[in-house]
Amino acid sequence: MPIIDFHSHIIRDRETKEYCTEALLRDMGDNAIDIRMIAAMEGKSISHQNFFVSHLAAEHPQMLIPCAAINPKEDNGVEEMLRVAEEGNFKAIELDSLEHGYLPETCDALDEIFDICHEAGLVVCAFTGWGPRTAPMQWAYYAKRHPKVPLVLLHMGGYDFGYNCIEVAKKFPNIYVETSDVYELPIMHIALREIPHEKILFGSQYPEKITACSKDFFDMFDLSDEDRELFFWKNAARLLKIEGLNGI
Repeated sequence: MPIIDFHSHIIRDRETKEYCTEALLRDMGDNAIDIRMIAAMEGKSISHQNFFVSHLAAEHPQMLIPCAAINPKEDNGVEEMLRVAEEGNFKAIELDSLEHGYLPETCDALDEIFDICHEAGLVVCAFTGWGPRTAPMQWAYYAKRHPKVPLVLLHMGGYDFGYNCIEVAKKFPNIYVETSDVYELPIMHIALREIPHEKILFGSQYPEKITACSKDFFDMFDLSDEDRELFFWKNAARLLKIEGLNGI
């Protein structure tokens, strides 16, 4: 069975200013990850981070998918979004309201960013789970305003909002959930019972979390082979429009 890791980052050494590419690829091999979507959340600037990720993915086109980090608070946030869309290499963007310090529902640049994603066919991934800037309902505001844009709620609500995340995923057809950092087993049990299984995506949150732990989390549930295929690769392949994986 192929495995697509829907959510990971690449770390940058603070002293050398180099990205740890070898560690990223080695972790994929050690954990039988066939394809990994990556974003860079550290660097000289957002545009520099996205430039690096795009070029790294181009060097490993069968293994890596570039996800652009976008900060809507920056003066050039929309400009960078346009550049990413026009480049054509990216499959998704990542919005992190905790990292970048904004309230999603009052950040007026986000509507324009969602519009650009719609036109470019990009998936939007949004951080959820820790504190008042990261509630799923704050992002559901945009799911309602932009119903044709796929919105993946990273960490499925995390520590603080797991149950709320399930409710919004049930309510909005364009909301999906990603499973890294789900710690409460009852939350996942409810998600498996109430969220369509076509909307649940495996992610590792490498390197912040241990990839093996993120994978082994699924062994704690009585899942059919069909469900495991959906979670580990079929849902991601469909959402990201990846073809030809059956024989990987």
